[in-house]
Amino acid sequence: MTCAAIAASLAIFWLISTVTGDGRLASAGVLVVLCLGTLVATQGGVRAFLGTAPTYSFFPFLRRYQPALPFPLFFVFCTLVWRALNSPARRAACGWATAAGGLFAIMVFSYFYLWTAALGWTAGCALVWLISQRCDRGRTLAVFGIILALAALALVPYFILITHRDPNMDRVQLLTLTHAPDLLRVPEILGLAALAALFYGARRGLIKHSRAALFVASLALMPLIVFNQQILTGRSMQPLHYELFIANYVALLALVMTLAVLFPPQDGTSRTIPGRAIAFAALIAFGWGVIEATGATKRDVRLAQVREDAMPVSKKLAELARTDGSLSPVPNARDPRPVVFSSTLPVADFLPTGSPQASLWALHMDAFPGASAAERKERFYQYMYYSGISDKELERAILEGRFAILVALFGVERVIPGLAPGEKPLTLEEMRTAWLGYAQYIAFFSRERAAHPTLSYVVVPTQTPPDLTNVDKWYERAAGLPAGLFTIYPVKLRP
Repeated sequence: MTCAAIAASLAIFWLISTVTGDGRLASAGVLVVLCLGTLVATQGGVRAFLGTAPTYSFFPFLRRYQPALPFPLFFVFCTLVWRALNSPARRAACGWATAAGGLFAIMVFSYFYLWTAALGWTAGCALVWLISQRCDRGRTLAVFGIILALAALALVPYFILITHRDPNMDRVQLLTLTHAPDLLRVPEILGLAALAALFYGARRGLIKHSRAALFVASLALMPLIVFNQQILTGRSMQPLHYELFIANYVALLALVMTLAVLFPPQDGTSRTIPGRAIAFAALIAFGWGVIEATGATKRDVRLAQVREDAMPVSKKLAELARTDGSLSPVPNARDPRPVVFSSTLPVADFLPTGSPQASLWALHMDAFPGASAAERKERFYQYMYYSGISDKELERAILEGRFAILVALFGVERVIPGLAPGEKPLTLEEMRTAWLGYAQYIAFFSRERAAHPTLSYVVVPTQTPPDLTNVDKWYERAAGLPAGLFTIYPVKLRP
């Protein structure tokens, strides 16, 4: 992640300094863009300050290896396009365009929300350039034609691949058919503010580098394009990811570069931004970044510790896999892999990372298309039942709004606002129906239900084990195997 952060910083610095020629502002701009991205996405520290739980309490672009690794490529791509549009020699312009098209082809197979954002920005940039640079349309068409041709070479096999996707994939990924506009997200508002400032500067004659201003305007348009492309395509898929992982950063980038265009670094002019102002802005952004980082660390340290404590469990299960058949599943078996029930939810979520056995249920099970919604709900009910959770306790957890419980029962799209367009808030009647469904499920729990799926291992904390009465009704437990702070019980279904 450190390398990804350094690469992103260098890519953003290169873009700002190349377009504006202002190295000082580019240095500060790196901090503004990367440290304030969580704030613009209305996550992290600002939510904690307002007393609401943040969905993402960290720097979003460093969330995981996706989008961290390909994230810098977006800004490098923008720089290459700028070089192609502004190279004096046609041969050099074609070279830069070829590099940009090749980089886009790589991005297609990296992270969906990055390459589609790059595609949306490219379309907006081409439109702005064709409308405003009429005397240079030949070069513009050549540049974007090369980029489009190379992009097509990657997009054709990409679309062939996704035509073979699992039938449940669209539902799991929350693909929504809609033409409704989406105009009130913070990155869009910031983009519009940048456009308004550029328009004002143009009217007042403050802009000396019109091509740089047009390029910045295309960046400011990008959030509007990606959040409203469904008006034409009729399809929207988790637009919150644009808000978290790219549109927020591009909107901040557009604001920083707008200042550089309106106040260029020229000696003797009153419009040059003072060095102290740039340093102060960088200091403020860095300070907020420290707040985000320390707040996220404090909020997530307990979860990280639980996952660290679960490492011995994962290693032990991997050792057991050599003898329990996990590594050589029978193709026609009903449950080809042994199933693990862990009473500690973060452990259940983590175990598949390092061990080949399957988890009975985990929070992120909804991210995989192999199981139907009905199967995932039944596995959740079974997980609650084995954990000794009564229907009254589940009702209380629902009314308290516990995230994991609500996601399991109603889907992540109903719990995280803005994840899927058109989703309505949960109602008390829906909550009551879910609670009654669980009460009925445990009232008629049977051996047939206990056998589908059949458990092979039970993992519990050694010092504070839960009540396993419901497990012992249907399974025989063998002697426990110590694994760090946990105990692993091999279990066998009772006859």
